[in-house]
Amino acid sequence: MIVDDLKNFEKYINLNKKFEIISNFLKNNDLKNMKQGSYEIDGRDIYVNIDEYKTKDMTASVPEAHRNYLDIQIVINGHEKIGYANLETATTVTPYDENRDIEFLSAECEYIKAFDGRFFIFFPQDLHHPCITDGEQSDIKKAVFKVKL
Repeated sequence: MIVDDLKNFEKYINLNKKFEIISNFLKNNDLKNMKQGSYEIDGRDIYVNIDEYKTKDMTASVPEAHRNYLDIQIVINGHEKIGYANLETATTVTPYDENRDIEFLSAECEYIKAFDGRFFIFFPQDLHHPCITDGEQSDIKKAVFKVKL
């Protein structure tokens, strides 16, 4: 997992050649004005989901992991906590769904505050638990870039 300020995203483009495409997308698109939905950037190899929701109590959801895509999550508006743990420490709650590229798991997570201008990169070994209230419920607008591995 990587956590940093969005202004530093370009420092990470050497980790994956597709990150440069995302960097260019961020320069040429205003995430704040994008409507909720899914947008293809490079077919299904790179796309972004713009989500809007209210944060929820930690017990209202379970952590997740992906095998074929990595997530780059950017909070556009609002604040939440995002939990993370190494996949090796987790136990399966709902088996892997190949069509949705998602598995729900249980693990002891550590939580980090997510707020406007912060991004998170979750790799397949990174279990993550997003959308969690950080003390008070918040309206969230978030971009989740999906990058095929």
